[in-house]
Amino acid sequence: MDGELLTGGGLNQVFRVGDAVRRPAGPWAPRVHDLLRRLAPLGIAPVPLALDDEHELLTYLPGDVGHVFPSDDASLVESALMLRRLHDATIPLVDQLDGWQHAAREPVEVVLHGDFAPYNTVYRDGLPVGVFDFDTAHPGPRWWDVSWAIIQFVLGLPDDRERRTRLFCETYGCAYNAEHVLTRLDDTIQTIREDPRFVLQRAEGHVDHYLGLIRYVQATRA
Repeated sequence: MDGELLTGGGLNQVFRVGDAVRRPAGPWAPRVHDLLRRLAPLGIAPVPLALDDEHELLTYLPGDVGHVFPSDDASLVESALMLRRLHDATIPLVDQLDGWQHAAREPVEVVLHGDFAPYNTVYRDGLPVGVFDFDTAHPGPRWWDVSWAIIQFVLGLPDDRERRTRLFCETYGCAYNAEHVLTRLDDTIQTIREDPRFVLQRAEGHVDHYLGLIRYVQATRA
């Protein structure tokens, strides 16, 4: 395949071709493209350019992917605001329950990103400016994305977790719920253990990492 291989992906090989990204397309791609067209006015997500039986072509989001992401409050606040804008923009699509990779999750409030995390976020000048990889998007409750964002943007760093959790939730406009975070961690561990695609994640000890976060959340539940 022509183009520059973009490194860092956990499941797919993705290539940059000029100002576009060419990546494998699953059966859910047409529904995801509907979502991306809805998000286009926000300027925070790739725009669909083409789709065939095997691949999709999307606009390239310039910047730095957050595998090592800024830990300052300004970056965290912008992440929470971006997730809130994304969710609010999807409300007109909540009646489209079929065609996604994952079944709709009750109660349906918005269309979820499904994996809103630094490794799917583009940064410029230390601030998040875009989000990509919507393969796991599906209708569901806001807390499913919010809890995963707390796990990835806050609990993934060792310091100042409680204050930063409050800051993220207050900025988004929701209350912190430890049970939701624990549910999300349990689901992730089950997926890593059972999904044959997660070979690398199992080898790198991701399960142990998330088990450690479960112990932390249980110990600080109050």
